[in-house]
Formats: sequence, C-alpha cells, structure tokens
Amino acid sequence: MAMKRHHGYFRLTHRFARDLRRGDLSDLAADGFGIDEGAVIGLEFRYAVTSRLQAGLHRTILGKTMQTFVRWDLKRQEDGGWFSVSAAATVEGQNNLRQDRQPGVWATVSHTHGTWLALYVTPTYVHNAHTETLRLEHAGHTHDVPGADDADHSSAIDTFYIGTGMRVRLRETVSFAAEIVPRVSGYKPAVADWNMGIEKLTHGHVLQLNFGNSFNTTPGQTARGGAGREVLMGFNLSRKF
Repeated sequence: MAMKRHHGYFRLTHRFARDLRRGDLSDLAADGFGIDEGAVIGLEFRYAVTSRLQAGLHRTILGKTMQTFVRWDLKRQEDGGWFSVSAAATVEGQNNLRQDRQPGVWATVSHTHGTWLALYVTPTYVHNAHTETLRLEHAGHTHDVPGADDADHSSAIDTFYIGTGMRVRLRETVSFAAEIVPRVSGYKPAVADWNMGIEKLTHGHVLQLNFGNSFNTTPGQTARGGAGREVLMGFNLSRKF
C-alpha cells in the first residue's frame, strides 16, 4: 500500500511453532491449537520519506534476522492505466546483520479491480540465498528447513522466485488473502512457501489470522522455501499512521 509523505507503517508477525497436522484434535485442543508451544515473532517499521519513497526495517527472532529495505513507487494505478509498479532493494542478515548477509531486489506489479479484488506479482532475486552457514550445515548432512526432506544440494547459491498473491473482499471490513511463492531458478530446497488468511479491518488496524507452511517473513528466508507437510497458524497485526 502507498503511504503519504512522512507517515509510517507498523507490522507485527506472529507464527506459532506447533504443526497443526501433528496429533489428533484432542492433542491440538490440549495445546490451545498451537499457542502453548511458543512462536516466531517479527517486527517491522516503514517510513515514507516522500509520497513515493519508503524506507524500512524488519527484524524476526528466527536467526535474529534483520532486514533493511527501500521501496520506490514507480507507477500507480490511480494515475491511469491497469496496474501499479513498485521497485525495492534489500539487505538482510542473521545475528542482527552480522552473519550471512543477503542482498536482494524485487518489483511488485499489482492490479485492483474495484474495491473487492487485488492481484499481486512480485519477481524477486536474492543473492547468497544458500548462505555459507547453510553450505557448512549441508556438508554435515543437516537440513536448513525443519521438516523438509528434499533439500537442494546443488551448487546454486542465488535464488530467483516469483511471489503471487491475491486479496478478495468478502464483506466491508473482511477480506480473504492468499499467496504462493514458487522458485523459478537457483537454490530451491524444500517446497514453495504458501499462506492464506482472513483479514479484519478495525479502527485503523488490520488483523490477519493466517495458516501456512513456514515462519518466513523476509526475502532470504522465503527463498529457502517452507516445510512440505506442515501447517502453522499465526497472525499479523498492522497499522498505518
């Protein structure tokens, strides 16, 4: 979403650690459907330097990964035409940007149809997706994605993938959102990320209850894919101000 000059955006991501496919219904209920088993949390803040230029910082406890990024809105649908285009550049790294730095670039092409449908396509390139640490782990016969049994042991280091997403308004303040992120070339262990969720808009906040196959919230993490047979529950909370 676009932001007005000098406005901000805050997002909290929260992924519970319990695989919903593990155990029967009584086991899940006993664990509060996953909320008793800890969570992976991320925090993000963006600031609109101008009405078309944003800068942001995202940090998740998964590997203590920190991501910095800038985004430039090249074209907006409301200016005329059928779509909007944004370009962005990012650098992320584990241990608060001290380890396994991963630069990347992406572009988002989006189209909205009235007020009820939005479509997104985001081609993304991540350098060093197969990081030095992961290459050392593979040498020791471990996997970088928990639950994955088809890790990529090729010599590829970078990854190119295309994020695809949609949002459908069901009611005035309720929407359904879904995404899948297939890897096109390069390093691509495990399976593609996927997520789906229900969003509720209330008093300036957007609360999303979601289900997916990973804890990933950054481009570098997404490049490595998700678990093939796991379903994780989580939620996002965001606000523009």
